[in-house]
Amino acid sequence: MLSSRASKLLLFGLLILTLAFKVLVMRTPSAPEQQDAMVRAQIAAFLAWHGFQPDPTVWIGVAGRSGECQLLVTEAAYQGWYRDSIRRLAAQEDQLSFYFRGHMYPDQPVWLTQLAGYSAKILRNLGLNAPSEPVLGIVASPACNLDALPWQELARDVAAVR
Repeated sequence: MLSSRASKLLLFGLLILTLAFKVLVMRTPSAPEQQDAMVRAQIAAFLAWHGFQPDPTVWIGVAGRSGECQLLVTEAAYQGWYRDSIRRLAAQEDQLSFYFRGHMYPDQPVWLTQLAGYSAKILRNLGLNAPSEPVLGIVASPACNLDALPWQELARDVAAVR
């Protein structure tokens, strides 16, 4: 009887220890709103670092102006959900680009971004480390030279938030 009680107490103690370890070690994910705000802050910092003055009147993404160049940068969903909304923000004379995996695309390569996004999600659900690969939607005035900015740095910073 005593050994049965001792084994139950030992099992209960181990259960408490493992639960405490999980609570202390596991990283609690940020709420989506917090992540979105952090992404906006990363984009704003990137634009400021490269000499752009912020435009607080925009409701989607982050906008900035440097001389004649005006940019609007936002993170697009890998599923392609916001592609048309971003496209509508561009005037006919504006440049519209989507940055993904080190390349600029004139339109979001939805099949590629979906494949990457869903693959990463499956790997993370299996407990593997699968980094986030953000899709950046960029609307720029004709005076902007998009090749002059290091978009890979911004993508890396946004991925670190996600």
